[in-house]
Amino acid sequence: MPFSIRDPYDAAGEYRKAQLHCHTTESDGRLTPHELLEQYRAAGYSFVCITDHNRVTRYTRLDSASFLTIPGTEDTVSRWIKPLGPHMSRLFVKSSLNHGTAQDRIQQTIAERGIVGLCHPSWNGNLWTGAWSPEAITHLRGYHLFEIWNPHSPPEEDLKRWDLALSVHGPDHPVWGTAVDDCHKPHQFNRAWIMAKVTAITADAFRTSLERGTFYASTGLEIECGSRAGTISVHMSEPVATRFLGASRTVLGEFSGTSASYSVRGSEGYVRVECASGERRAWSQPFWIIGE
Repeated sequence: MPFSIRDPYDAAGEYRKAQLHCHTTESDGRLTPHELLEQYRAAGYSFVCITDHNRVTRYTRLDSASFLTIPGTEDTVSRWIKPLGPHMSRLFVKSSLNHGTAQDRIQQTIAERGIVGLCHPSWNGNLWTGAWSPEAITHLRGYHLFEIWNPHSPPEEDLKRWDLALSVHGPDHPVWGTAVDDCHKPHQFNRAWIMAKVTAITADAFRTSLERGTFYASTGLEIECGSRAGTISVHMSEPVATRFLGASRTVLGEFSGTSASYSVRGSEGYVRVECASGERRAWSQPFWIIGE
């Protein structure tokens, strides 16, 4: 079957460590913006998005040629009573949104050149109103990011919901998987992040990486993925267990070692990679298989 592979990593740049979800004393975090950002900078991060609840916290005193803070917010999308409802991440924005449907907020964020993500999709907090329902995941349009690892949400259920989003939205409206700290307290720092492939440490380069899915999610593993001549490959700096997964989480292949590859047949829809070593994980974005 003739096909092509849409490789999200086929782009110039270097991988940089980035945090997309964390909190300060400006909402319900325990660390001040300076304390939190100083810790991330010392841990080797190049980009940090402060996402305080229902407000944008701006703190740029530590910004430099090698470290950049991105304005963002974690807004509650209220359903009935204002504190209740699921949470939406909005990055590269000037202010929070306190009104409107989830789709209205997505559209307004896009109009501001912002990027939308669905936070801890299976979280059962906020009196059991915090989860993003399968209906919302499939019907909402225009969001780019989906937390597949957040310490406050069951990762296996979030992965199932991500695969649902992938199967519905497809390659033309891609939804990329992220891993985040959702740090509120010092002991929650540096648990999960993304590695973004960027050409420069600038807001525009980082935004482009998030829009195009030129990053992978991690809780401690470093990987490098790519495709060539009908084969998808992954390389690691240490031996790990690797799985290639297709639509509906179909296991296409399982391997162990410092590298693995999968020969595409053409009917998979998409292929993504999961790597594991003990408790540490890494997840690629989907390689879309486009039939000709």
